[in-house]
Amino acid sequence: MRRLTPVSSIACLAVLCGGLFAYADGGQAHHPANTITIEEDHPDSFRHFAPELPSMRARLPEINTGFGLHVSEIEPGLFFATDMIYQSAFLVTEAGVVVFDAPPSFGERLRLAIEMAAPGVPITHFIQSHKHADHNGGGYTFADIEGLTVIGAQANADSLESNPLRGVLVPTETFEESYSISIGGIPIELHTASFHSVETDVIIHLPEQRFLMAVDTITPGEAPFMNFAATSNLDGYMESFETFLAYDFEHFLSGHVSVLGNRQDVETARDYAFDVRDTVSELWPSFMERFAANMETTEFQNGNLAYRMTMEQVRDACARQIIDRWSGTLSVVDLWADSHCETVVLHAIMN
Repeated sequence: MRRLTPVSSIACLAVLCGGLFAYADGGQAHHPANTITIEEDHPDSFRHFAPELPSMRARLPEINTGFGLHVSEIEPGLFFATDMIYQSAFLVTEAGVVVFDAPPSFGERLRLAIEMAAPGVPITHFIQSHKHADHNGGGYTFADIEGLTVIGAQANADSLESNPLRGVLVPTETFEESYSISIGGIPIELHTASFHSVETDVIIHLPEQRFLMAVDTITPGEAPFMNFAATSNLDGYMESFETFLAYDFEHFLSGHVSVLGNRQDVETARDYAFDVRDTVSELWPSFMERFAANMETTEFQNGNLAYRMTMEQVRDACARQIIDRWSGTLSVVDLWADSHCETVVLHAIMN
């Protein structure tokens, strides 16, 4: 990864100079930019954002159950489930059913889906991708299952013990870095990583089914959610693509939107993320010059304001290029590109 020159000294200057700029009316500024409105004639109207690409919409699954979920068998015994916003999966084996995550938005309905696909087969294992409640807060719907084995990373178990999250089950079986288990003769491989969660993430691999699960990473067919899926570790996020692509997989479950991804989706997401990183890198030599100009514009009275202006200029210049290059390839690029560029700008400042 190309290293960007830190500008921590500029940040210090901005703090030292800040707070001195007064408005003529003695009041505070109101800055409504970047606020999407439903007013159709407003410059920030939702009407100005591009619709999802036809190629993306063509991949959307349909609700095919009477309880509001899409459920499909993607490999023999391996089922994909989505409420069109969150995703989960479950594996039916001779020894029982293994559940992979349970979002609270459809935890109860996930049990209905399992019963529909495998009537009478007991649920024996529950494997967590990470501890966040939006992906595992539906675990409480499985809490009444006697003898259920809940598998999670030790770091997540420790965090849940000290800071319980509503609905998230505390693992009963833990591991530090890697864990291999065979359930009903089907191997499952687990590896810890650091691409999203503050504690740790878990990559779930089913080699026989060529299935890889890494939650809160990409969104197939779309640009990633804001700030690169709200990652707590941008370096880890960027490095994760090499890790994912080292696996042999065809199906990629990323936890969000309704589309089950594939290898090409991961490669496209990698190319997009690297393009954002490299675009900021190309713009970075202009940071000092822009900051000096903004200090002059603000009459050297408000360093924080000049600093924010500079960050926004680099962010916006990056976003314009990214939108121009990617809006025909991925959906919602115009919605999230500025946040991706800003994430890289902030990372460059702090590193």
